[in-house]
Amino acid sequence: MTDGATSPVFSILQNPSLVDYPGKLAGVFFIAGCNFRCGFCHNADLMRPCETDNLPWHQVEAICRRFRDNWVQGAVLTGGEPTLHPDLPAVVEKLRGFGFAVKLDTNGSRPRVLEKLLPLVDYVAMDIKCAPEEYGARTGFADAATLTESIRLIREHAADYEFRTTVIESWHTPETMTAIGEWVGGAKRHVLQAFVPREHLPDPAMRVLRETPADVLRALADILRRHVQCVEIRGGF
Repeated sequence: MTDGATSPVFSILQNPSLVDYPGKLAGVFFIAGCNFRCGFCHNADLMRPCETDNLPWHQVEAICRRFRDNWVQGAVLTGGEPTLHPDLPAVVEKLRGFGFAVKLDTNGSRPRVLEKLLPLVDYVAMDIKCAPEEYGARTGFADAATLTESIRLIREHAADYEFRTTVIESWHTPETMTAIGEWVGGAKRHVLQAFVPREHLPDPAMRVLRETPADVLRALADILRRHVQCVEIRGGF
């Protein structure tokens, strides 16, 4: 890696985050490109890969040094879908070289890549968007068997992990949450987070929905607790 070489990193959250890595102050590194087309995506500008505008390695290293000097303990690789980038292991290696614990955010669509990364990362968060049979309509990715394999790999081999669902009130019925619970059954941790409407969401219909209320999150959490070891709620309060 030379000073002028381009990294897989598209952008970096300039200030460390206290919410993206449970229990750690973390830097957040964005990898562009996604194979899902979710109408509620909050990072829609990262859906398309963008090789030419990615950060050079020397800039990534400079930011890592700044983070390390400011008590940052972890690094989050998010997107987009990070596992689509063939050089993602090089980013993990670089971050670990600075002493960061590494968390990977994924949609679970690349289980063979995930399998190779699991020994290298400290925490994995896989989004569970909806019930398996709804994926094609909701995300444009209909291969539920592939997602099931990623769920299995994470449950069996991740050092630490969570599954998480952004709850959209009109989508996530008690029946849907039961199906999700059965899909990830026995998982260590599942996080429910509130959907928050924003003006730039890809689907205009999503921009006018209300934020998921706390009582909806609590009711669905009660259903999910029948299937997983721990349920956490983020947002909606």
